[in-house]
Amino acid sequence: MKIIGRSKKLNPLLPLYIISGLLCLAVPFRTYQLLFITENTTGFYKNIDWSVYAIYGLSALAILVSIVIVNLAKNVPSSRDEIKKKNIFLSISSILFSFGIIIDSVLSFASIIAGTAGTENFTSVVIETVFGVLAAIYFMLFGISHFDGRTTYFQYRFLALAPLAWTTGRIIIRFMKKIAYVNVADLMLELFILAGMMIFFLSLARISSGLSNEKSMRSLFASGYVCIFFCALANVPRIVLMLTGNSDYIPMEYPLSVCDLTFALFVTAYIVNAMNTATVNDHDEI
Repeated sequence: MKIIGRSKKLNPLLPLYIISGLLCLAVPFRTYQLLFITENTTGFYKNIDWSVYAIYGLSALAILVSIVIVNLAKNVPSSRDEIKKKNIFLSISSILFSFGIIIDSVLSFASIIAGTAGTENFTSVVIETVFGVLAAIYFMLFGISHFDGRTTYFQYRFLALAPLAWTTGRIIIRFMKKIAYVNVADLMLELFILAGMMIFFLSLARISSGLSNEKSMRSLFASGYVCIFFCALANVPRIVLMLTGNSDYIPMEYPLSVCDLTFALFVTAYIVNAMNTATVNDHDEI
């Protein structure tokens, strides 16, 4: 029995609305955790209470909703659509994401200069920095191409691999950190972000190179929704604490991530634009 693309009534944008609702619950819970049960040095939980199970439950629901609805929905855009339509929101969000990557790369390079990267992290930090610059160039070109709609990111096939390499460097650095699997908090959220990023960028690279298959756009949508949820869950509470004068409660190893926030904005713009310019169902193109 066919399951993929079975439902014509499900809107592929539905997970975006559901995730927005889940974040209305999850962000206050996470803000409470940073204020009362999270160590401001390691980002680990000092103790486990009801909010921890609530965050786990809402996170699992966000992942489940993203994967199930995207795979059941029939009207997912074609991965072969070049999406040439002029879109200022997508263009601006892409350029902002490019600046976010530059900020992340500058901070990584600064850690090398200052000698705080550590010998075991040196190679990973270099990978993150170098490919971060290339990824920033790629998304800058991506954004510029959508100002007039005359060109597309399909022209930059080699650069399309740079974001994936940049994310790989970031995730390796996180895996080298000390971790307590029972009490982990901020690190777990960032690992979910980076895992989703890797799937998203891999799908985007396949689409950009013309090697996409039936599942490419579905993978991009599902991983994109997951990233939106965890990027907001990790960073919006940090913004709240900064605005309320409680920035001391933000774990020192996990500051506000501009690149993750701008990435969530870019993913939202990309998915909405893809739906607005869709012509062929991804499931049917095979």
